[in-house]
Amino acid sequence: MESKVIVSKEIHLFEFAKSYSGLVITPMLPSFVPIEDTATAFDPHRHDSYGLFLLKSGEMTMLVEEDEVIMRNSSLLLVQPGQVHQCIRSVNIDGWVMFFDGKNLDTKARSINEQSVVEILLFELNPDELLITEQLLQSIFQAFENKTPGPMQTQIMHSLTNALFYHATNLNLLRKSTTQNYASRPAQIVHEFKALTKSNFRSLKKPRDYATLMHISVSHLNDTIKANTGYSSTHFIKQEVIGEAQRQLRYSSKLIKEIASDLGFSDHKYFIRLFSQAVGQSPAVFRNTITTSQVQIQNSFLSKAPST
Repeated sequence: MESKVIVSKEIHLFEFAKSYSGLVITPMLPSFVPIEDTATAFDPHRHDSYGLFLLKSGEMTMLVEEDEVIMRNSSLLLVQPGQVHQCIRSVNIDGWVMFFDGKNLDTKARSINEQSVVEILLFELNPDELLITEQLLQSIFQAFENKTPGPMQTQIMHSLTNALFYHATNLNLLRKSTTQNYASRPAQIVHEFKALTKSNFRSLKKPRDYATLMHISVSHLNDTIKANTGYSSTHFIKQEVIGEAQRQLRYSSKLIKEIASDLGFSDHKYFIRLFSQAVGQSPAVFRNTITTSQVQIQNSFLSKAPST
């Protein structure tokens, strides 16, 4: 898996590497280690992406936010970005493992699943639910492994990933309809803050703006977000801004000045510096890289098309 490791307070943080697909998927095998650094693969760690584990058979024990989670036949675990987790043991496992970037997901579905950072999203699947889940994962895997992708391959993978995420969200809502869920106050603060950033990131760029909306002090907001997610408040605000900037650079023909203005920046040069620091390349280079890749894929697709 394409990952890099950042050590922070003895908890490893694995950041999703830059990828045109925004996902990585593999069959779950006894020898599978989902990160390059095998020395820390089974230590407590976090991801900045979603992790989805489908166990068709066998047994696997995970620690998620200090809770022991036992996965058995026909079970699905969705690990949220920032949740500390660890694989303790596994026996005769068969299934799927997938990590995917939240930037490409439907924001409403994300909001539903991220209501509580400490909530464990583990589902026991009935035969129909298992069938749908496995079919979606197999489709994503086939698209991911496709050696002759067409010009819309990225969009296909994003759409399939959203379908899988909708399915997991539906499972979450079905379970919640029969169970009362009382989130702790810190979890409520995290959920409210994330929901507000998704709606207001164009106009509100500072943690104190959100603290005012939430009627709490900025120090309380910053401390709560950091303690419950491992990230700063500024990180989540910037994540929404940069994510939308990448989408517009990838999928629109707007000028960089227009994108900066749309995102609430009166000084487009400041936007360029912010984007470059976060992504590691300027908006122009990012767009040219994406465009070149798409053209190469399209040319490859057209060259293989039968002549008429």
